[in-house]
Amino acid sequence: MRLTAMSYNLMRVFEESSKTQQPELIHPSDKKYSEALEIRQQQAQKRDRFVNPLFFQARISRISSYTIRAVQNAIITGMSLQCFMSSLVARLVSRPQLIGEH
Repeated sequence: MRLTAMSYNLMRVFEESSKTQQPELIHPSDKKYSEALEIRQQQAQKRDRFVNPLFFQARISRISSYTIRAVQNAIITGMSLQCFMSSLVARLVSRPQLIGEH
């Protein structure tokens, strides 16, 4: 159990620290979530309803499968931490602008 928790926390540190190196960029899964939320917002507005504003706050994201595979490959190949972090940062994408941004 401890090894699982430590592994999870270590991967979260890698993923979150890659995001802080380029704060104007986000992870592709966050972009996908934002786009889906925007579609939900538009559908709700058509029905004179609204999406709960809590959905627009920062969310606890899951560790992406890309990060998990990248950690596995870095361990297997003996990749340096600097190269590994650079590869995670290179995966980030630009932040979408939501119409009804909260």
